[in-house]
Amino acid sequence: MSAVRRTLPLLAASLSALLAGCATDGDGTQLDLPVDPSTGLRIAAIPPVPPLPVWPDNPTTDAKKELGRVLFSDPRLSGSGQTACGNCHLATSNFHSGGPLDAPDRSFPAITPTLHRHAPSLLNLVYAPMARWDGSHFTDVADLMVLPLAEPNMNLSRLPVSAGEEIDLPAAQRNLRATLTTEIPGYVPLYQQAFGEDITAVTPARLWRMTGEAMAVFVRVAVARDAAFDAWNAGDDDAISDAAKRGAILFIGKAQCVLCHDGPLLSDFEFHNVSTSVPDAQGRRPDDGRFLVTRDEADRGKFLTPMLRSAARTSPYLHDGSEVAIRDVVAHFTGASGQLDPLNELSILPALTDDEIDDLVQFIKSLDGATIPVADLAPPATMP
Repeated sequence: MSAVRRTLPLLAASLSALLAGCATDGDGTQLDLPVDPSTGLRIAAIPPVPPLPVWPDNPTTDAKKELGRVLFSDPRLSGSGQTACGNCHLATSNFHSGGPLDAPDRSFPAITPTLHRHAPSLLNLVYAPMARWDGSHFTDVADLMVLPLAEPNMNLSRLPVSAGEEIDLPAAQRNLRATLTTEIPGYVPLYQQAFGEDITAVTPARLWRMTGEAMAVFVRVAVARDAAFDAWNAGDDDAISDAAKRGAILFIGKAQCVLCHDGPLLSDFEFHNVSTSVPDAQGRRPDDGRFLVTRDEADRGKFLTPMLRSAARTSPYLHDGSEVAIRDVVAHFTGASGQLDPLNELSILPALTDDEIDDLVQFIKSLDGATIPVADLAPPATMP
């Protein structure tokens, strides 16, 4: 039995106790939960986004942030010289492209073949203890930020289209070093200012790590915090609509969304099968998900739980970008389609009415973070 199935009865009982005896609206729905003096919140399971993490081995400096901004925006680092990180993660568009499946660098200038999975937003990535739809190749944020240079996303491995999703990390590291030290020597003083190291004298692996660390520092600007929900959760009765309040109650109550979407980022950072890659009659799936990493049969069709802050601004959704509207995603999770996979973890959840789905959508919209300052999103004024 999955952890979700084991946890449900206990959580349902505790939520019922929380909601019992509170004032309700005309339909009997509790709208403004009491603020718990011990936490200062109405719903302790969804606290506000914390301060930015401290990275002792990669301290934040202005020089490092600006180097990261340049690296993130520079198409010359790709195999074709035409693709930057910002192609799939537009800083001015909540750090995502808005397309279901992006074209990898080695497709350039054609738009096919595409990557096999949707490139999600980088919002709040700096907090994530796990990332990527299947969790592969994830060590920390610095490694995650530089890895696409080796992948088809930017193809610094310089592999042909026939290589599919293959990467050659040593080749990518060597090519990056040649690019930054010989082809674009203007990067040498930038790394010196950011790290105090001469990149003409470091190993390809060391330069690879430094590059990831600089981009990780830059992506600290990509934070979705101070949502209207947070104000309501802290006691402001007027911060969100009644529909959003009903949605919040559903989220932690009847709909049981909080089983996987909890904490300040609304993700348990685990992998679940929610019938988004259903097997055919022969048992073949479009994407085996987490199984491709673990080779555990129980992990077939499992994908990482996405974070929900500012989710309303980062359509499309799911690992393949197949859903455009939040409402359709919620309807899938709470309807029959969410139970089509034999390994699904949604069969214990109740069906919801159309009105309840609408309320959940309004709650998710109330999680939209405050606008990121334009100065943080601006591309570099000049390139090296």
